[in-house]
Amino acid sequence: MTQTKSMFNFAKSSSVAKTIFWSGLVAGILDSLAGILVYYVYFDLNPLQVLQFIASGIYGPTAINGGGYMVLVGFFFHFVIAYTCAIIYFYLYSKIAVLRSHKIASGLIFGLGIWLVMNLLILPATNIPKSPFDSGLAAIGIIWHMVLVGVPIALITAQYVSGEGQISQKTAG
Repeated sequence: MTQTKSMFNFAKSSSVAKTIFWSGLVAGILDSLAGILVYYVYFDLNPLQVLQFIASGIYGPTAINGGGYMVLVGFFFHFVIAYTCAIIYFYLYSKIAVLRSHKIASGLIFGLGIWLVMNLLILPATNIPKSPFDSGLAAIGIIWHMVLVGVPIALITAQYVSGEGQISQKTAG
């Protein structure tokens, strides 16, 4: 138990890389679990097909039948996106005071922003097959990105910051 507790104790001994590593990993895992569940319920896709669907952003609809390689590509891109979000939030956290004073609300808003950017800007520019808008699926996606992506990134990043709300000069470089 103490090993796990110390693994997430960022306040004094952490580095920027460790904080981004954990926030991106936790958000990426929670996001993938939510995606697997939702895409199974809505589209009857298994976990490997969900990752192939992500790969279809680059490779188009043929990725769905692309086998193990497409699963790995989808896994890779899923975590590239999660880590990009973690890096962006970490950078903004030191620049925008409201993120430090309202951690949960900031995480929820950041998660909403992630969903909006992904669904309105990024996904339309990819090769993912277009589908009609589903308000129920959109509501679920918004909530899961707010709670399971934005909030974990915000809370893990906040743990890294000292009590005064300033990033430690020792590790900020």
